[in-house]
Amino acid sequence: MAFRNLVIRFVFGGVLAILSFLVTRWKVSGKLAKWTERQFDFYFIALYAASHFLFFFAVFVVLHQKPWTDLIGFYVPQAHAVMRGLLPYRDFPSSYAPLNPYLDALMLKVHDSPLSILVFQIVCDILSVPFWIRFLRRFMNETTVRKTALLYFVQPLVAWQICIDGKNQGLIALLLGIAFCAIARREIVSGLSFSLTWILVKFLPVMFLPTLFVAARKRALWLVSVMAPTVLVYGGFILARADVTAGVRKEGSIATPQNLPFLIGILTGHNLPGIVLSLMSLVVVGTVLVTTIRAQLRAKDESAKLWATAMGAQLVLLSVMIVNKKSDTSYLGMCCFLLCAFVAFDADRGRRAMSVMYGLFSWLSLPIVSFWYWPLSREGATRLHQMWLSGDRNAWLMTAMQVALVACYIGLAWGIVRTVLEPAKYRAMQTEPVAARD
Repeated sequence: MAFRNLVIRFVFGGVLAILSFLVTRWKVSGKLAKWTERQFDFYFIALYAASHFLFFFAVFVVLHQKPWTDLIGFYVPQAHAVMRGLLPYRDFPSSYAPLNPYLDALMLKVHDSPLSILVFQIVCDILSVPFWIRFLRRFMNETTVRKTALLYFVQPLVAWQICIDGKNQGLIALLLGIAFCAIARREIVSGLSFSLTWILVKFLPVMFLPTLFVAARKRALWLVSVMAPTVLVYGGFILARADVTAGVRKEGSIATPQNLPFLIGILTGHNLPGIVLSLMSLVVVGTVLVTTIRAQLRAKDESAKLWATAMGAQLVLLSVMIVNKKSDTSYLGMCCFLLCAFVAFDADRGRRAMSVMYGLFSWLSLPIVSFWYWPLSREGATRLHQMWLSGDRNAWLMTAMQVALVACYIGLAWGIVRTVLEPAKYRAMQTEPVAARD
């Protein structure tokens, strides 16, 4: 079973990675270019939704696959716990947001099956698409937006993690899509939607707070709309004597592959001390924030500022993925539309390096996690180092995948930095003709 799952992930990711590269090299033309925005949105979203539910139907109805991963291990048990009157953090441990078990419990009350939660995440991911497209149209030409949508359509990580694993990145993508789409126009809507990411799902999206704060025109109003529901919900749990920091502390103690600290541990046989990891994260993320915020503040118009905002958010996420000792490729599903936008933009400038790195990342993003669970049984970095020195084939393959994935992260991050620091080239792209509009 584990071997079959690993092979399917390799093949599925490889096929869609090749399609991703072909999309980057393809020039949008024909009917796809002539459609109005409304026509494109209707056909694309309909096709995207159909593909998601067809994938779901094939796996769980035709092949009778049982739900697994976080659905069974965390989402359903915690939902059942709150249905029995228990309180997260106080009566049972949880690494998720305060209201996440209650939201899952609501899905189970509709139909008491893990598939109810999975279908909900699929619907959220589908609903996020029009918000991301509308956001991109505020600063990108239409042909690049359409290429971005096609890249998102064939992104294996999003398809698998949402339609098969039921990861809660689907809801985060919807809430972030609304937050980004409403920024610099409807601050209250943006702030409320953004705050719901760590009220309804998980605390991780808080990393985007500085970037969105700078992008808002009415920053004080936006910040109040973010903090008010946060204080209300988290304050209520604190009054109920629940330790709302327990989940964050637990997550902070976990180490996984798919990041630079784990790779260093494999290559050297020594785990980096906690203080070194903290300082490295502080320096890297702090430098990224300073760079992107400067680009936002120096933007001469709203279009350029939103471009810097989008790329800044993606750069922050990539930097966290690189230096954080607990990383998971599924985290990129939160705002993968922005990564697709960068790759499409770079490809339209005639470059290939980012397209290749994006394709390689797309291929590795699925099997690398399964390979760590099986056949490596979640071995730590130092143990993998010993296996690597002894010539263990699986350890060597894991090391090679780790090197390739981290290199893709760093390469994509550097490409975004270079793009953010070249606003003149971005403005030149905006002078190109766009497709027909309504």
